[in-house]
Amino acid sequence: MRSPLLLLSLVVVVLPLRHGEAGADYGQALNKALLFFEAQRSGKLPPNQRVQWRGDSALDDGHSTGVKYIAFHC
Repeated sequence: MRSPLLLLSLVVVVLPLRHGEAGADYGQALNKALLFFEAQRSGKLPPNQRVQWRGDSALDDGHSTGVKYIAFHC
């Protein structure tokens, strides 16, 4: 999980300003991008989940075929 975030942060920081723009807030852009990816997670979410409307999901997927949920921690 760390390498996609690192790549995303490098892309956001390296993107050049368009001609005529007053400036870009890359910190805000990175924060919004990370928030978007946090909102896309499924499974058992950590207690510090920033997207309050999002809850745990897909915990019973595969249950009918005997597949059990396995938590992965980064």
